[in-house]
Amino acid sequence: MDTIKATLLTLKDYNSLSLYFVLFIAALVYLFIAEKDKVKRMLFIAVPAALLAVFLFPVSAWFSMHFILDQEIYYRQLWLIPYGAVVCYALIHALQHFSKLWQRILIITVFAVLLFIGNGKLYLNGQYSRAENPYHLPQDVIDVCDIIMSRDGVVAQEYYPNTAFPGSMVEFNRQYTTRIHTPYGREAIVARWNYDTPFLDLLSSPDPISAEEICTMAAADCIECFVVEKDRVLIGDPADYGYPKAGENGRYIVYMVKWLL
Repeated sequence: MDTIKATLLTLKDYNSLSLYFVLFIAALVYLFIAEKDKVKRMLFIAVPAALLAVFLFPVSAWFSMHFILDQEIYYRQLWLIPYGAVVCYALIHALQHFSKLWQRILIITVFAVLLFIGNGKLYLNGQYSRAENPYHLPQDVIDVCDIIMSRDGVVAQEYYPNTAFPGSMVEFNRQYTTRIHTPYGREAIVARWNYDTPFLDLLSSPDPISAEEICTMAAADCIECFVVEKDRVLIGDPADYGYPKAGENGRYIVYMVKWLL
């Protein structure tokens, strides 16, 4: 039962608030009734329907989630279903089948309305936000990376500093630049993977952070730079332990070993 719920929820989230899935099912039904060519029925009806059935079938879904994919990325199986090809072929087939001008105008109008309505709702599910810059990344991440790769100091001369980012930045910094090495990556912020990250745990702890503790840990782990959120309480000055402030932006403060400044 849990597998069925997870599968249906995955299908719902994948299609969001759009009408693309409705168009796809409508296209399948239309082609099932109107298409007579055996090869085209196999290509545009049997194969897409089989892929959808395998995705929804509880046994195959359970096996995939536990042994091939996990539940978080199970939706990727839906990439195999040719939504666009089926819908577009059904539209062309309908235009060829209904030859009168008013019929074709009606078909195109209804399709266009459904397409535009569905496209608009796609971005209303709360998972999208307006891009802050051409990189489509949080601007804070870009600002912090630019501070670390400042034109002043050793970093400007193609040195790749080992930098520890807080969890809110881990998914984005590598998308902006590969000139910054990190002691941990995305695997560190996926709880079910149980990745051991003491330094990230320290950065993420709600308790006040001791400057001596974080600098000592950074030196022991060969971390040459670390980023702390401004709203975190830091007891002491990291500069007293060899990590002076390299810069800051609206949300983060960057600390870096002296010899890199």
